[in-house]
Amino acid sequence: MLTLANEMIPSYFTRQMRKNVTEKYSLVAKMAPSVWKLLYNDLAGDNSTPPHELSKEMQERIRMILDLQDADIIMDLRINNGFHGTKFDMFWNELNEYFNEIVPAVHDRRSTSVLYLPVAMSIADLKKIIIERLEKKYGTPLSSEIFIPSDEYIRLQFWPANTTTNAASKYTGRFEIKYKVQSRQLSKFHVDAHYCAALFRYMRLFAVKYRNYCSLICADDKHKVPIGEGIATSSGVRNKSSLTPANMELSSSDHDFTKLSLTPSVIFICDIPTCISESFYSGQVYVSYKNTAFQPSSALRHSTEFYKTLLQQYNGQNLPEILLIYTDGGPDHRNTFGSVQISLICLFLQGDFDFLASVRTAPYHSWMNPAERVMSILNLALQGVFLQRDSMDDILEDIFKGKNTLEEIRNAAQENKKLGLELRNSIKPVQELLSERTKRLTLNEKNFRIYSPASLISIDEIFEAIHYIDSTLQQEETSLNSLNKHHELQNFIKSHCQIRTYSFQIKKCGKDNCKFCLPIRLPEDVFNNLNFIPDPILSTDSNHYRDFDGLYGTETKEFLPSASDSTKEIIPAGIINNNHIRKFVNCTICSKPRCIFSKNMLSDNEKTSLEILLDNVIYICGSPITPEAHNLYEKVYIRQKIHCNSPIEAVYYSCRRLKTEIICFYCGEKDGLLEPDDNLKKKFTTIYPFCQTCKNKGHNWPTRGKIKVGNR
Repeated sequence: MLTLANEMIPSYFTRQMRKNVTEKYSLVAKMAPSVWKLLYNDLAGDNSTPPHELSKEMQERIRMILDLQDADIIMDLRINNGFHGTKFDMFWNELNEYFNEIVPAVHDRRSTSVLYLPVAMSIADLKKIIIERLEKKYGTPLSSEIFIPSDEYIRLQFWPANTTTNAASKYTGRFEIKYKVQSRQLSKFHVDAHYCAALFRYMRLFAVKYRNYCSLICADDKHKVPIGEGIATSSGVRNKSSLTPANMELSSSDHDFTKLSLTPSVIFICDIPTCISESFYSGQVYVSYKNTAFQPSSALRHSTEFYKTLLQQYNGQNLPEILLIYTDGGPDHRNTFGSVQISLICLFLQGDFDFLASVRTAPYHSWMNPAERVMSILNLALQGVFLQRDSMDDILEDIFKGKNTLEEIRNAAQENKKLGLELRNSIKPVQELLSERTKRLTLNEKNFRIYSPASLISIDEIFEAIHYIDSTLQQEETSLNSLNKHHELQNFIKSHCQIRTYSFQIKKCGKDNCKFCLPIRLPEDVFNNLNFIPDPILSTDSNHYRDFDGLYGTETKEFLPSASDSTKEIIPAGIINNNHIRKFVNCTICSKPRCIFSKNMLSDNEKTSLEILLDNVIYICGSPITPEAHNLYEKVYIRQKIHCNSPIEAVYYSCRRLKTEIICFYCGEKDGLLEPDDNLKKKFTTIYPFCQTCKNKGHNWPTRGKIKVGNR
């Protein structure tokens, strides 16, 4: 009797007991919480009342599905979502017309420069497009009877990306458009990072101090945007959703390497705040898309574009008296390079600045550059875009087909002028398309502006400015050894410039009898207190750098942490010898050639793969040469226990398989090499090349294998 009564008594379980069970088994199967509750109730015999009416109704509907064994018996409640009034009808109608125009065009453009273009870059961009269409149709400003919905409400009118999630219940599905991510099948720390961060802080404090007379430019080049050959190729920007038709797959050719590409260049003219604690991430953004093959980045090109952009920014009026430039550490921004120093001096003279300072980031730390933050916005113009150049005639296509590297393409275009012209024209539609998309981007409500890459004529005009100092200097004279022969130029550098590893600064001397300087433009009291940006100096605790105010106006010297740094070598034993050298690669910062090794000979396909890889990567001394996903990973190696101050590898000079140049052991220059005397030849078996500049710096002649003379 008691047993029978016990079976008739309802069972009740605490919420914690139910939670423990669902958490345990949720690791095995994924189900909605409401299904878990019903499953637990059935298995455990729990008769607890649902906490509210909504849960009760949901459990009843699920039980109905189970009892009837028909999942379709329940209506999709999304058809009831959203506001069903007519308040936004004019906006929705215009949006529907826009979608009807765009979707057919997507399919029709498969034979032109772009295979597929998403409906809009973002919800905000889509909203702006529809408002502009309404204004064009009904006039500006819009009538008070035309209502504009919020960005969030517009987003909810689309089809959910995943119809099985809880968030999907909020979508109305008014338009068969949904977010889709485009389908597509080297970060390191540097020991000078803290030093460079302190230097950038000093630069910003300097900018704040002279904000009424100063302009701050942050510049950077984005990764190359590939252009497809015969089939459209993705722009390479991923992980950002785009608005696409719900029944259309957003996909492209998965070409990691292509022959042609565009290089987006960003010039960000910052609005200098009143104190260092305020944001520098505000100002005017200028963007250009350079043809990588025929408009390569160079120091002179950058200086020319800086000058043209400043003229545009200040409407051709007087430029500021002080110019500050912050960049990454590429070869076209390396402050110790003669070509970069010459280009900055040309800019200084052409703009008649009283002071110019160029500072760069530490290697691998270009993310510190404010211009790098602009790249995330620029991605909106590039994401979801499939690019393909226009076709040329069959003869030119056959010639181009046999060229694989940028060097081969440039040489072929030099020999065949028509090929070069047609290649440029075939890429122009792609440049124009990306430029139009970029103009729609904004930073703090300021639209991006497009500037044209500097022409050769404009570059020549900027270079002419340095003839005010030395009329014999030629553009091709960029090595330090060749520049050392120009005594007037060296006198200017010694008296007006300060050269550091991470900065290059120029200042008018202010002397009336100076044959180099034009009259100062700053107020005299301001100029008299103007000094070079100081070098970061460690404080007494050796963990922080001293304050800017305590150093400004004092003489400082450069002390780099990297001078005593060493890196662990990660390379199999026995590979570093002259018989295993397969290729040379030049560092983008110091331009020194570094040896690429492999244990076995590379096949023809592997050689081509390596050539294309070197065209598309930015190599810096000490970094790996191949990403882990590359087919040559752990097949080719490069030394990582080196940095830009390291000399040329000794095996470079003994390599017989590849053509090598006679270059200085310390700096890699081929000009100004010295001839060893007979006494040195009698003492050593191997004497490496040595230049006059390195001798002047105090280096000893590099030698190896001392000859031992025994007594008989």
